[in-house]
Amino acid sequence: MHSAGFFISSYHKKTGTFGVSVCLNKDIIAVGSFKKGLKKEEKTALISIIQEHYKIEDDDFYYMEPGICVELQFSSFKQQKIINPIFKKFLYNQNWQDCKLENILETDGTTITHPDKPLFPDTSITKLDYILYLKEISPYFLPFLQNRLLTTIRFPHGLFGESFYQKQCPDYAPSYVETSMHEDIQYIVCNNLETLLWLGNQLAFEFHIPFETIYSECTPSEIVFDLDPPSVEHFHMAIKAAKVLQQILDRLQLLSFLKISGNKGIQVYLPLPEKTFTYEEVRLFTEFIANYMIVENPELFTIERLKKNRKNRLYIDYIQHSEGKTIIAPYSIRGNKGGFVACPLEWNELTDDLHPSHFSMNVVLQRLHKGINPFAHYFEVKEKQPFRQVLEVLSNPYNSKGSID
Repeated sequence: MHSAGFFISSYHKKTGTFGVSVCLNKDIIAVGSFKKGLKKEEKTALISIIQEHYKIEDDDFYYMEPGICVELQFSSFKQQKIINPIFKKFLYNQNWQDCKLENILETDGTTITHPDKPLFPDTSITKLDYILYLKEISPYFLPFLQNRLLTTIRFPHGLFGESFYQKQCPDYAPSYVETSMHEDIQYIVCNNLETLLWLGNQLAFEFHIPFETIYSECTPSEIVFDLDPPSVEHFHMAIKAAKVLQQILDRLQLLSFLKISGNKGIQVYLPLPEKTFTYEEVRLFTEFIANYMIVENPELFTIERLKKNRKNRLYIDYIQHSEGKTIIAPYSIRGNKGGFVACPLEWNELTDDLHPSHFSMNVVLQRLHKGINPFAHYFEVKEKQPFRQVLEVLSNPYNSKGSID
């Protein structure tokens, strides 16, 4: 059980529950209600005080000005609500303004420094908002970080200062941070919530992961097509490329997943069974698909690595899909002015009005609250992926190049 301070904000006449709130920056947010734990005389006295000093009354509630502080125990904090709260004691000497949301997070062992620090010039997002996002998104985010060598991009001053890549785990990392040595670098492996929140407090914004795990013996865990238009102003080209790619993959009966990168592009995932295919085998497929798309749409797509030679065409980056290379992880935010999210999408969301700016942290959380979880079956698809059959066809020397039929 955890415990923290709250102030009474309401009393429900019919249920007998006391609403509690905390401070978030200059705002007051309701975080739940409690009923259990009060002795009879404590409850009677509290109700009496509320009835004498309430600010607003309606048919169901008395609403209170901040002032009465209490300590509550609770089992967890999810979707900005305390779970299973129990009254512990009155905090007679505590100022209600000291009942802060970050104190609830710190009950998990998370230290939050400078919670009010602004992070992005185009938003009001603070460091605390970002930590709250990481905590709430963690059940969906952590499975993609599991057992993968992590490269982060840290922004110690938000978008208002310099950023840098971090691969090496620092000496001051807490003991719960797992690591793995690779090519003389002690990488962080983000396998638990504590590590994720610690990285968040370090203002690690971008989480980049390789295509293999530390246990996959240099074999890819998925295929990712990175569809990279010249700029965000050319995002319509990424939409077009993803639609073309979807048609191809559907004809091959391959199971694919869609993700907006949070910057200017779109990425298409094909989960693979673990320890099954080599990068060389996968390269045969990705190179074939990329070239096929270019033959069909030479004016739109290219595999030219030099930007100056792409002539404003979309780059299909299949070469990047190789051992040790990385891709932005699903649900990571990006270090751009809006702090947009690399958000999984349903294929039917691939419409002409799609844009990276539609997917802020709040929007992504709201989508999950509504049950919109496009990668929900990502990992169970691995063993069902009929990639072997496709690979056998492509490996056949009698197969006509440029044909997927």
